[in-house]
Amino acid sequence: MIAFVHRDRRVTLEGGQTFNAPREDGFRDTPSADLLDLIREIEIGRPWREAVQVRYAAAKLWLHQIITSPRRTAFFADVLPSGAGPVLEIGAGWGQIARVLAAERPVVALEPVAERLAFIHAAAGQDGVRSRLASIGADYFDIRFETPFAIICAIGVLEWVGAFQQQTDPQERQREFLVKIRRELAPGGSLVLGIENRLGLKYLLGCPDDHLGVPYVGCLPAALARRRWDEAGHGRLQAFTYSQSELRDLLQAAGFTRIEFFGAFPDYKLPEQIIAFGENGANLNAWLAAHDVPPEHNGYDGSPLDTMFQRALQTRYRAMATAGAAHPFAPSFFVRAS
Repeated sequence: MIAFVHRDRRVTLEGGQTFNAPREDGFRDTPSADLLDLIREIEIGRPWREAVQVRYAAAKLWLHQIITSPRRTAFFADVLPSGAGPVLEIGAGWGQIARVLAAERPVVALEPVAERLAFIHAAAGQDGVRSRLASIGADYFDIRFETPFAIICAIGVLEWVGAFQQQTDPQERQREFLVKIRRELAPGGSLVLGIENRLGLKYLLGCPDDHLGVPYVGCLPAALARRRWDEAGHGRLQAFTYSQSELRDLLQAAGFTRIEFFGAFPDYKLPEQIIAFGENGANLNAWLAAHDVPPEHNGYDGSPLDTMFQRALQTRYRAMATAGAAHPFAPSFFVRAS
């Protein structure tokens, strides 16, 4: 049983139950009506993987891969702590992580977009894990959990925490988010993050940012990125990523004392290689000096980067790794913090 307070209302949930107080705004990668049609197909018995394939495999290949690829959970083996305690996934999206994890331990999927939560519920029923998966449709900041979690996962979430709201500075909201997570972990519990690296080598060489869709803005220091984004006529910048040292500082300020970094190639979304940094990045540098990295892609739309760009990346990774200096430039991080 999971206990929490939503605003002033105390709620308890068992596995298989859902609490809904969804937001109208929030991140959507497909129109609401399209997803609702998909859910109706699943509810009348069409296998969810088949329904997703028919709808997206040709028309939106990148989205299809994000929803269905087993690489979404590749970090379980290297990053996710073992154990039997309850897990909270914040920003559960299409349920790619929560459903798989629910086969092994109790999971709470928190997703503020109502139709996404409905998809998770429907697909979990077909996968036979609904009884181990409680669902909450709400903004994480409106929830105060009374049940502590062994693990809290925020995969592709921290960068978006300040978006879709105007009341708080986006970076201050990111700091509050990490403090809140630290408070809601059980003693010895761990936060698992997946996030792009602000100083990822591909971004420094001109690959468009995954959140903004343009190059040479998201990789800048925050104050300069804000100014450039505003000068370009886009208003307030709301999505921020961080370098390794910046992210470590944020986590330490939130109260985390043990922080482990992993490089994810080509990114955390669909990782093919996950390599622990090791002491001062020595382990990752040794791997990069001896191996070719998997082909990288434009994380905004999944399109492949051209051959010359790939060669430039590989040459620079190897040169920097030989000097013991490539680890701060990995394209994405997984982070385990406790």
